[in-house]
Amino acid sequence: MWQKNVLRKVTLSIDEVEADDILAEDIFSEYRLLAKRDLVLTERIIALLKLRKVEELSVYLPSESVRIVYDLGAQRTREYEDIFAPLIEKKEEIDEYKEAVNNLFMTTLENVVHELRYGQILKSIQDTSYVRSIFELILEEKHRYDLLMRLREWDEYSFVHSFDVFVLGTIFARHLGLTDIETLARGYLFHDIGKVFIPQEILNLKRKLSEDEFEIVKMHTTKGFELLVENGEEDIAYLARDHHERFAGKGYPNQLCADEMSEGVQLLQIIDVYSAMTSKRVYHTGYGATDALAVLYRDRHLYNEKFMHKFVECLGIYPVNSVVLLSDYRRAQVELVYDLFPTLPKVKLLDEQTSMNLPLNYSVKIVEMFDYRADSFEEIFNLFVEQLIRCDEKNLRVHFNKLIDHLHPKEIVLKIFLPAFRILRLLTREIQTDMTKYRNSINILKKLLEEQLNVLYMDYQHDQTTVLVVETSLRENFFVKLVQSILYIDKIVPFFINPGDNQRITQLMEHCEVNVAYFIEDELTMEKRVRPMREGTFLYYSLNDIEELLVSLVGMSMKRFSFEEKMQERLFTKLKS
Repeated sequence: MWQKNVLRKVTLSIDEVEADDILAEDIFSEYRLLAKRDLVLTERIIALLKLRKVEELSVYLPSESVRIVYDLGAQRTREYEDIFAPLIEKKEEIDEYKEAVNNLFMTTLENVVHELRYGQILKSIQDTSYVRSIFELILEEKHRYDLLMRLREWDEYSFVHSFDVFVLGTIFARHLGLTDIETLARGYLFHDIGKVFIPQEILNLKRKLSEDEFEIVKMHTTKGFELLVENGEEDIAYLARDHHERFAGKGYPNQLCADEMSEGVQLLQIIDVYSAMTSKRVYHTGYGATDALAVLYRDRHLYNEKFMHKFVECLGIYPVNSVVLLSDYRRAQVELVYDLFPTLPKVKLLDEQTSMNLPLNYSVKIVEMFDYRADSFEEIFNLFVEQLIRCDEKNLRVHFNKLIDHLHPKEIVLKIFLPAFRILRLLTREIQTDMTKYRNSINILKKLLEEQLNVLYMDYQHDQTTVLVVETSLRENFFVKLVQSILYIDKIVPFFINPGDNQRITQLMEHCEVNVAYFIEDELTMEKRVRPMREGTFLYYSLNDIEELLVSLVGMSMKRFSFEEKMQERLFTKLKS
């Protein structure tokens, strides 16, 4: 492949471009990003770009390439130099405010519109012009522009997200045939205006919110409602208040049910979640469209499912496991969605039980979505364990992120880490799995666990402390890490100390106001499991004891036990036997 330091950037007709050329600029079509700079072109990609009516590309060519003579950029410079020269002197009067609104629309649109997220939405210039006209109509009132700039200055992400929701929501509302779209569009643009009341340090956190922080963020719904009313926008204020409500009273702030929410709100709830999940944020890079839709469908009971089907059809991006009708009247299930061209998936024909890629010329395409066959938690967990056994950390993380989404951090240990460890342990003992692979799998689990430990430690108010007497070298052990995480779950901070100095240990016990210290050793070298001291009691465990205890917790509800009680119960049961 050519090195860039000997390449020259040229603009070529699509007919002059060849496979293995390297894109020198992003490719946009009707304000949508089709391909990123530095992409190595293939025959398939060139064919697809031709179908998208792309007529020319900027690519890198070797300086000595004969194709440089076809550089359209150099030709245009020569041809139009004289034509534009006389016009430089002419300056028409420009409405500065209208120009500012138009620039705001165009620059923000470039940030959000990408085919991987927007699919067929804004495919035509007419759609883009329609949305822009509504944006300009809304901001004819200067106080609305000031409100929007207040949000932008307070939190850039919330502003871009609000604009994204406005664009997606406006096009989708028109697709559904809803009435008074201008009013809805205005509400969608200002649905998150209440974020201006949320502290910036919370909005910019690079982790999941703690329970207390989440309670503060939830206030943006009612605060937004009040701010809009104060600014004479009473007719849209309900959209700011209700966009986090969910069916069956599962949302906030008022736990409304489906029949208490308008269609405009029900549409907004879907778009808001889709936009948030697919956008880059301070703490994650954003889901792909199909993954975001899969999460929405997993929680379909919380939303208007008919609207969800229609939104997928409006996007033209069908998530894996969608059951669809093709334009030739065959039924199929989506098997694979390609990153570069998500609207041309691979499907499995249900009657014929064969697979096919939808053709590049759209002679066969998806016309309707019937159903979505969601993967259950158990199915995703099995895929996670399968990748864990293979030590495929990259693919494993994809499944892990799906598993933990919507799970409280407290549940992650009992529903993911402990069951996964139990399976690895069973495979090792019963099927004689390669110990090297077993250790590698455990190390991957430990890495994931350490990431969750950081969240647990930062998120939770800790009510108590305890003393763990563990050699420094053992503190990185997977089982010790699990003990540490479960203590955090019980809102207990473990203080670690090395064995060998009983006086220091008892002083720490006194400082922590506890009467028990837990010793964890690789192997027990003493017969006594319990050692009474004047200041309290020393309890001794081997790593094998801890392992057996952890396995016994699989399937238990977090609310049904205190881990310290389980540790003590386990030891005294052992003593009796």
